[in-house]
Amino acid sequence: MSRDATLPPTRAAVLDEIVRAAAAAFGEVGYRTATLDAIAERAGLSKVTLYRYVSSKEELLSLVVERTIATFRQGLRDIVEQRRPAEETLRRIVRFQVELLTENLAFLTVFFAEESGLPAPMAAQAARAKREYDRTIERVVREGIETGRLRPLPPTLVVFGILGMCNWLHKWYKPQGAMSPGQIADVFVDLLERGYLAEQPAAAARSDDTLARIEARLARLERAVRRPRRKARARS
Repeated sequence: MSRDATLPPTRAAVLDEIVRAAAAAFGEVGYRTATLDAIAERAGLSKVTLYRYVSSKEELLSLVVERTIATFRQGLRDIVEQRRPAEETLRRIVRFQVELLTENLAFLTVFFAEESGLPAPMAAQAARAKREYDRTIERVVREGIETGRLRPLPPTLVVFGILGMCNWLHKWYKPQGAMSPGQIADVFVDLLERGYLAEQPAAAARSDDTLARIEARLARLERAVRRPRRKARARS
């Protein structure tokens, strides 16, 4: 159970604001550079009030990571439990990843960039959560391969490829950029499903020529088989 769930609603709302302020500060200047004074100011609180909710910057980092893990888990669970065909489930996972990253950029920047600053128990929890997340998607891939809906590629590499492509967003995505999150997700899905090679007219023409040659050869063989039969009937 998250710490937020054990607090009265008013205190939970204040803690939520503090955690968001911390994530924004960590994401902008880094965990080591950010100060509790700056976080309290960003949250609109005094430092004294801040200390009524958290005891240290380390605890704040743990809360940011804990919330990020919970959001990832719940979103993935909701998608997988719908039991759609594997390819549709993977499309939804890609879109979920992109939307989550772009809507919570500060949280995710901290999650991916500041793992080394986590206390040992939280670092272990984050590592377990990542493994569980990867394995959940891997099960979707394996099911798709078994049912013939996905190509028989190494499932672990497929998962690493999908998540690596999506998660790198925290390094380059800009909210004011030319493409919306939905458009980015469309490109990712298209790239995953169709690759990056264009359909070459010349290649298509060569394929047609090959088919024509095969058909012509079959026709010659068929004529060669019929000839002896006609001669045999004529002698009889």
